[in-house]
Amino acid sequence: MPRKKLIRTDSYPYHITSRSNNKEWFYIPTQEVWKICCSLIQEGQKKFNTKIDAFVLMNNHYHMLIYTPNANIDKFMQFFNKNLGQTISRKAKRINRIFGASYKWNIIESQSYYKNVLRYIYQNPLRANIVQKINDYPFTDFKTQKHHHNLEDWINIRLKEKDEHVTRKILRRKIITNSF
Repeated sequence: MPRKKLIRTDSYPYHITSRSNNKEWFYIPTQEVWKICCSLIQEGQKKFNTKIDAFVLMNNHYHMLIYTPNANIDKFMQFFNKNLGQTISRKAKRINRIFGASYKWNIIESQSYYKNVLRYIYQNPLRANIVQKINDYPFTDFKTQKHHHNLEDWINIRLKEKDEHVTRKILRRKIITNSF
């Protein structure tokens, strides 16, 4: 089945996720990957006029909530993933690719869906049982974003297993059907 054609928009944000090859952990310490990501995000925001609303780095993937006022998600993602992969490869002295496939994307067209995606992104470290509260996880931009003041409490409330399963199923279906 051919890839679904990328929809470029300046009207809605995207939920982006990208996973490492074979779901392996990145080949350098997560702290180093985090510094590289922060640097590339900062450079990419200036170069492509994007706005990141949420970013979480896990051991083998990342989630990003991004606006592209110039409808240039493809250019930003090519810049970000290419440079991230090359830098990790160079530092790890590896020659194979870092990411297993192209990034997955989904356009967020409603406020309720935006809130669900935001919660889903920031709850990744909680669901993985790495931390109990989002502020305790060092590889997220949660502390530096200017989200609503009650958001932290809302994110730290774990979903019931049934609700988490339903949310994952909906998000996965939307992401899979919109793979780039």
